[in-house]
Amino acid sequence: MRYVIVGAGAVGAVLAAQLTRAGTDQILVGRGEHIRRIRDDGLRYILHGRPEVVRVATALHPGEVDLQADDVLVLATKVQDVEDAVRAWAWRPVGGDGPRVAADLPVLTLQNGLDADRIALRRFGRVLGGTILTSAQHLTPGEVRCGALGPIGVLTVGAAPRGLDPALPGLAEDLRRAGYIVQVTDDVSRWKAAKLLFSVRNGLEVLDGDATVRADLGERLVAEARAVLSAAGFGVADTVAERTEDVSAFRPDPASGIAPGQQSTWQSFTRGASSEVDFLNGEIVLLGRLHGVPTPVNAALQRVLGEVEARRLPPSAVPLHEVLAHVGSPA
Repeated sequence: MRYVIVGAGAVGAVLAAQLTRAGTDQILVGRGEHIRRIRDDGLRYILHGRPEVVRVATALHPGEVDLQADDVLVLATKVQDVEDAVRAWAWRPVGGDGPRVAADLPVLTLQNGLDADRIALRRFGRVLGGTILTSAQHLTPGEVRCGALGPIGVLTVGAAPRGLDPALPGLAEDLRRAGYIVQVTDDVSRWKAAKLLFSVRNGLEVLDGDATVRADLGERLVAEARAVLSAAGFGVADTVAERTEDVSAFRPDPASGIAPGQQSTWQSFTRGASSEVDFLNGEIVLLGRLHGVPTPVNAALQRVLGEVEARRLPPSAVPLHEVLAHVGSPA
């Protein structure tokens, strides 16, 4: 299989580098100065604190990719960009015998939140949902940094919304060769919900304040999310008890240059890019409104970070206490 990776940020570019180093065909599709530098100079890939240049195959837009019947699309954009990506790719022609358009191919989603699979299923018949745990950073055009000491990341994949797909065994084997721990599940939506419980705290890293306040707010965000997911009928995987793969070797690399508290939301605000907050905390707020469950802390964090993004402020420019000040504010 060849992997057409749509989105050249931290997750997508690290995946492209690892597949290339493992000898697996891939093409990295991105936009802007970042992908142009990768095309011209190669990807500057920093692993274990040491930079190397990896010559990954690249494309600047879908029209540069001649899709084939054995391709797998990998959506590595942020969740807020999935709709645009799906619309751009779904009806692209596929050469050779078999599938005629991209919507007939398998597509793997690697986004946080719950919305990516639903968006993809509107056009694609074979959606492979995935959750990924990894330490990766993209702040400089043409460069990505991996912060893992052993395996690059932990992937849990399955057909969305549930079940299995014939492409999964080969996909899992390719990803393992590329340095990832991979678990295949027949109920990936429960793992997506579990990852959301973790991700609702990401936005707190953008704000400045005391660690005790941060921890307290994090607990309140997760408690609201648990209540909402339960009311909405979402099962949540027990990511320890249900883990069938040994993940003990996956740990952060102290020499990577990635500091704790610099996850995907923090990186988006640092680069001045759009954030996924509306699909993390905003997802909890939406479900809470639909099912009559109060979500005051998630709503307050969404509001504060929305204002930070609108004013184009950098991380740590606004204190955590702003969230507390807005708890209970009208929508």
